This record gives sequence, structure tokens and C-alpha cells, in this order.
Amino acid sequence: MKNAVIKPYMLNRRALALALCGLLLAGTGCEREQPEAEVESAGAVAPTQVINTAAAESFSADYWQAGQAQVIDAEAAAQALERAVVQLLESPTEDHLEAAKLAWLDAHRELAGALPFIKVAFSPSDLQQQGSELMLALDSWPAQAGYLDTVPGYSTSGIVNDTAIELNLANLRKQHRLTAHEEASTGFHALEIMLWGPTSERTAEQFVAASGGEQPEAQAANRRRELTRLIALGISEDLAGLAQRWPLTANDLSQRYLAQGPAARIQWIRATHVALLRNEILPRLPESSESDVESGHAADSKQALLAILRNLQASWLPEGGGGLADLMLDRHQAEALAQNFGELEARLLKMEDPIELAAPAELQRSRQQIEALIGLISGDTKVPARDEDMTPVSLTAPEGEG
Repeated sequence: MKNAVIKPYMLNRRALALALCGLLLAGTGCEREQPEAEVESAGAVAPTQVINTAAAESFSADYWQAGQAQVIDAEAAAQALERAVVQLLESPTEDHLEAAKLAWLDAHRELAGALPFIKVAFSPSDLQQQGSELMLALDSWPAQAGYLDTVPGYSTSGIVNDTAIELNLANLRKQHRLTAHEEASTGFHALEIMLWGPTSERTAEQFVAASGGEQPEAQAANRRRELTRLIALGISEDLAGLAQRWPLTANDLSQRYLAQGPAARIQWIRATHVALLRNEILPRLPESSESDVESGHAADSKQALLAILRNLQASWLPEGGGGLADLMLDRHQAEALAQNFGELEARLLKMEDPIELAAPAELQRSRQQIEALIGLISGDTKVPARDEDMTPVSLTAPEGEG
């Protein structure tokens, strides 16, 4: 199994940085862009600004390719997760259960790392519903344990006990969020419940095939096995479908992206990143230590959040330069952005996982830093030059004058 730590894609940073430097040194060739076609996105963009067309073209093309690489990694991790679940069901041992849990963590973080790219791909208004449905199928949260399995005090609860529901993937998709948003029957958090158990006390023995025929307990045990297999299969299928739609030659998701001019694509990415920080990242940081958090059983809320933030940072501030900060921010904003990203990551790394265990003051400070990132990435926050950056001006008259 590959390392579960997300590696941010650097968007061909060296070549892009060199190209950008060359364009900037060419003189005063930067011209104000003519109005582009209106960009449909999830959030407002900053006012029209001068953007180097060639650099924007290069970056936006590299960004789409980086998204494809991340989606392919997420697809591969989902396939590895499905194989680990199958192995667990074929041979229910504690080692195989632990391997399935580790595969879940890896795949979940790969999906989190892909989120900045997925949000951009589905930003057009006529694709937003598709994007929402995909993410709800894959990552709907919270997930109610009693909707899936037996929970303390309710020995016949959940789909595992409801024999009126024929277990197949099509039916599971129909049951997903059927009457309430927490009724998740597909995706990572439904599988999280199946692997860790409703009370985080799952044992491999609970995945052993039962031979009791029509006895309720035997049926429930066998349905638990099949439900777990189907949820893992659904995750793998959904990410495979996304990977098939991504390439430039697929003429599907990329068609809408490439239809925009380079400057419009850059503004599109910026607006989507701002919306992602505001609508996806902030809600993942609870306002108090009593809040429920994502991945409560798997204790993965912090690492998934870091996976998203690292790929955002790699887009804005790649090693070697040439990222969105060079295209859209001034030097002081870019420096403040780097400082905020660094301080936020350091703070999150010190927190326990799940994040709800962190001190309220640390959670509040993290939320403030997310707000600061929003202001800087949107361009709304202006950063004054520091005193040491100011060039002193002598007002002394030359000798012989005055």
C-alpha cells in the first residue's frame, strides 16, 4: 500500500516558473485582457485585473493535468480499498480488517486531495448538480449508523436487518439519503461505519459468513458482509467514472473548462477555491469541542483537511514559483498567504485527530486563519508594505542649492 500522506502536485512548477519569469522580463508586454465570456462559478471573483495571457494559459493547462493525476490516484486508491474489503470478506482476520481500514484512510485522503480540482471541474451552472450528486454519493456526511447496521438498544435496526431491501448497488443508491440527509448508504462514511462499527468496536469475527440459513442473526451477518462489499464497489465505480470523464480527449468536463479564455479560467479557479474554503473547509473545523466532525470513527478529519489545504497551497504557492499567487497577487499578499498556509498547517499538525478533541481556542484560531486565506486568495485583503521594505528617500538638498 502506498503512503497515505497526500503529495501535492506542483503543476510543472519549474517550467512554468521559467516561462513566467521570461514573460515578465520581456518588458511591458502585459496588456489588459479583453472581456472574456462570463465565468460561471461557485463564488464571486475579484474585479478584472491584468493577467499575463501566456502564463495563464500555461498554468490553467497544467492545473487540469494535475487534477487528472490526482483523480487517477484517487481511483487507484479506491480500487485498492475494494480489494482490501474483498480480502477481508474472504478471510476475516484482524490483520485483514486493519488493512481495509488503512486502505480506507488512504483512499479517503486521496479523494480529499482531489476536491479542489473536482470543484473546479463541476463549477459551470449546468454541471453543478452532477458534481453535487457525485460528492454526495462518495462523501455524504454525517452518516447515521443505525440506518446501516445494528446499534446498541436497537438489535434489528439498519439495512442489514431489513430483508425487504434487496441488496444490490442500484438499490443502495436509491436508499442513499432517502428521507434524511444523514441516511447515507453509499460512500466513504457509510463504509467507515461498516469497517469501524457503529460504536468503533468492530471485530473481524463480525464479517464471518454465517450458515444459519433464514435465522435473523445469520441473515444479518451475511447481509453485513454483502453491504460492506457493495459500498466499497460503489466508491470504486464512482471514482472510475470520474476518471473516465476527466481527460482532455474525453470532450466532457474539460470541454467547458477549455471553452473559457486563459484569464477566465484563472478567475474561475480562484472563485472556486474561495468557495471551497468558505463552504467546505470552514465547516470541517468545529466551532467547539462538542461538535460532531467528519470521520469520527476513523479519526481522519484532520488528515483529510490537510490533504485539501496542501493541494490548494500547491496551486497558489508551488515550490519554485509560477503559481496562482504570482499571477493574481502582489508580493506582500503572496508572502502573507505563504505565512498563513504555513502557520495553519503547523497548528493542525499539533491537533489531535479527530479535530473535535482540540482546544476551543486552537479551533477558533484555525477558523480565523481560514478566513484570512479567503481574504488573501480573493484579493480582498490588501497587505501594506513593511517598514523594512520601504526605500528611504533623502530630502536633503544638494550642496550649493537653496
